Amino acid sequence: MDNPFITVIIPVYNQQDLIIKALDSIPDRNDIEIIVIDDGSTDNTWNNILEYADKHVEKDIIKIHSLKNNGVAYAVNLGYDNANGEYIVLLGSDDYFYTDKFEEAIKELDGTDLVYFDMQVNNGDIWEINNESKMVLVGSVKFMRREFLDNIRCPEEFKSGEDKYFFWKLLEKKPTEKFTHIVLKHYNHPRENSLTDLVRKGIIADVQ
Repeated sequence: MDNPFITVIIPVYNQQDLIIKALDSIPDRNDIEIIVIDDGSTDNTWNNILEYADKHVEKDIIKIHSLKNNGVAYAVNLGYDNANGEYIVLLGSDDYFYTDKFEEAIKELDGTDLVYFDMQVNNGDIWEINNESKMVLVGSVKFMRREFLDNIRCPEEFKSGEDKYFFWKLLEKKPTEKFTHIVLKHYNHPRENSLTDLVRKGIIADVQ
């Protein structure tokens, strides 16, 4: 598959500073569209997105704004519903891609249903995604072929754990898979008061 069209989905809520770094990490290519969904932010996130898009007209940025906070599952599903790419990948608004690795990553998109990439966390450790760790790191960076994804969506009634349900539904369809071991993303972990952190502390219940 030569230069497949790619959709990068970024759900965001109250990340007025980090959202710019996330957007900056996506290379300027005519085969990439960016869908950024502001899920009812109460800070300056939405204005920063608008200003960024105005300054970077070379990037294909689709901007979606919700007036109220509906949850990450709702935001991600909006991204899926509006995606045009042959492959779709999610990027957390507080994470970022290693831009210099993106070209190498694109070459791995060969029609395989799910293509996985490794991550680096804040202390410098590399989290390798393989056939075992994928079951724990269900939110790992992976490119998903849109035709394979079809109508699978995140359950919007889940406050957390929506990525587990979504991933299990993907696996039920028996996808073809590839583990590249290219470190493509910086995962901002641990981050105080992130959704993952709140679940870990028991402030928000995880949904199994």
